[in-house]
Amino acid sequence: MDEKEFLREKEKLKQVVQKLNNEEKELEENSAKTDNNYEKDSYVKAHIEYLNNKKLSDLKKIKPKPYFARIDFQVKNESKEELYIGKISVLDSQTQNPIVIDWRAPISNLYYDGRIGKSSYKSPEGIIEGEISLKRQYFIENQILQKYSDIDLKTNDDLLQVALEEKADDRLKNIVATIQVEQNNIIRADMNKALIVQGVAGSGKTTIALHRIAYLIYNCEKEFDPENFMIIAPTKFFLNYISNVLPDLGVENVKQYTFEDLAYEIIGKKLKISDSNEKLVTIVNKEFDEINNGDIQTIINEAKFKSSIEFKKVVDGFLNEVEDNYLPAKDFIIENVRIMRYENIKKLFTQEYKELDFQRRIGEVKKHVFSKIRNNKDTIVNAITKKRSLKINRMLQDNTLTEEEKRTKRIEIFEETEDLLKKIDKDDIRVVDIYFNEIEKKDCIEYYKEFIENYIYNKIDNKILAEYLVNNTLKNLNKNEIAFEDLAPIIYIHYKIFGTKVKKNLRHVIVDEAQDYGEFQFSVLKTILKSNSMTILGDIAQGVHSYRGIENWKKFIEIEFPEGDAIYTTLEKTYRTTKEIMYKANEVIDKLPDFEKKFITKGQPVIDGKDSIHIKKLASEDEIIQNCIEKINEYTQSGFKSIAIIGKDINECYNIKKKIQKYNKNVKLIQSKDSEYHAGISIVPSYLAKGLEFDSVILFNVNSEKYQNNVLDIKLLYVAITRAMSKLDIFYTNEISKILE
Repeated sequence: MDEKEFLREKEKLKQVVQKLNNEEKELEENSAKTDNNYEKDSYVKAHIEYLNNKKLSDLKKIKPKPYFARIDFQVKNESKEELYIGKISVLDSQTQNPIVIDWRAPISNLYYDGRIGKSSYKSPEGIIEGEISLKRQYFIENQILQKYSDIDLKTNDDLLQVALEEKADDRLKNIVATIQVEQNNIIRADMNKALIVQGVAGSGKTTIALHRIAYLIYNCEKEFDPENFMIIAPTKFFLNYISNVLPDLGVENVKQYTFEDLAYEIIGKKLKISDSNEKLVTIVNKEFDEINNGDIQTIINEAKFKSSIEFKKVVDGFLNEVEDNYLPAKDFIIENVRIMRYENIKKLFTQEYKELDFQRRIGEVKKHVFSKIRNNKDTIVNAITKKRSLKINRMLQDNTLTEEEKRTKRIEIFEETEDLLKKIDKDDIRVVDIYFNEIEKKDCIEYYKEFIENYIYNKIDNKILAEYLVNNTLKNLNKNEIAFEDLAPIIYIHYKIFGTKVKKNLRHVIVDEAQDYGEFQFSVLKTILKSNSMTILGDIAQGVHSYRGIENWKKFIEIEFPEGDAIYTTLEKTYRTTKEIMYKANEVIDKLPDFEKKFITKGQPVIDGKDSIHIKKLASEDEIIQNCIEKINEYTQSGFKSIAIIGKDINECYNIKKKIQKYNKNVKLIQSKDSEYHAGISIVPSYLAKGLEFDSVILFNVNSEKYQNNVLDIKLLYVAITRAMSKLDIFYTNEISKILE
């Protein structure tokens, strides 16, 4: 680092900070002027206040670290530009020249992908060619330049190494300055095709997904709003874990759902949904040789079938039958005047408006029927009045009635027809409802129950599976309970018949932990989205829900994107764990059978770290508890902010918490129902640890009884190991699991 250059950069930072202070002061003055100038126009005033407040908020966010990089770039026959890159762009209000350039701007791609020498970037005007003469990174803390570092191609540079040394709760936020080439390609990929990312544990899938949203919103701000984007994540707990990242990137109001939440939103009412991990817990707690017996295997087969595209095809067959019998099987007639034949109404419903949901089809068909009524208005009115006259004449000739009774009866006859005559005379479309109100009123749950009870059994060749599926699902539905695998068909039925309350302007969906969703779930998302604009991120090695999820991406792409409108890519580098920990995780995943391993990507760690793993045999679980307490104290004193004890299942975790709390009250048991994440000491079941990371991880009792040498336990152990960033302690009693031998 050159001393003169360092002093020049310090002076530059000082100037930038001063400009930011000036911009902040001017915005505050503008806010005061807005109060005076737009006192009578509340809408304009509110809009200007919103823009000013957002700019002020952005300025305050970046002032401690206004920028993290610089690029010197010269376009041919133009002067060289010194471009400072930060989290958000800041313009000089006097000159409109950029003080800081947003990392998402097209020219910033030179920093992430370019090399010293000739380079180019893609702008809205086309390809801009030129030459990079400098790429520089800055280490800035509280507006003070600590040092700078000149780099070429971004790989394991100094800034990345510093970021990787941060604690778990900070690292998720600070990726912008350290985005690597392979990550950058995913963030900036074309949004018009489906993007499928197979990323190893710790490769930054989640943070990349969030930065991709920020990038797309920034570059398509004239076309899209944040509300046009949706994130699907496995749990509310996971959503809370990432919730503070998007605002930090300058992005708010992005829809964030679990699949269960999406079901609530589409259907428009609360459902009693079983914990999506219940089935997994049932399987986890069985011995491996029992997984092949009828009961447990049937449970697995049912979940797999309900999540498959084959199940969707059966649901489609059912919906075809519902469609065929949906309308009243009769002509539309008003007072003996036939307005439309049943065949013509049905043709409109089943063919003309086939692409619409049933409710909107009815709306369109009503318009046709009403148009016919208008064309036949005179004939209908004559028929009504003629019928009324006949009724009155017959009544008047009835000698059994007194004069008073005849007078009353006559009034009744007039009142009977008057309302209908008024509706027809005033072109009131409600006259059509007389016919369509005969459609049977059912909600999507009732339709699904009818599908299970009366339709599906004869569509499944495996009668053991068919019988279990029908009986088990009906039992749950009668208790108003819905399993996770039933959500996709219920959402699909609702969408096809009633449409959706999800805003129609949804343009892009990002699915994290995608390996845990099945073909039917993805087909539903594509149906709602009406396009393939999706970013799908997952890791087959972490597919603990593989009984209902994706087992290999090739088959998934062939089923969901048969037209070839999908891009598949991998992330193999891991930036979470030390080399020692990741190599141990790779050894674990290597124990998978060959047919499973061919779809697995092994992690390539970049973080050095000595003495990262400790494996210790202990005489009893009480001794494990004592060792856990010692490790918690040791790591807390070392400055670790997040420590996790990972047990096999929730029952083991309850016992761990009960015993640990005697020594340390500040422990939190993470459960499926939780919606908030706080750093500290956590006790986590292995299957809920996915997607999270901790400074240190303690695996409670990895003996041969708890973790057997089968596919599910291998994946659970792989997930547990790869949660650790710096330290991993493995305790066990009796014999260590064969997976670790």
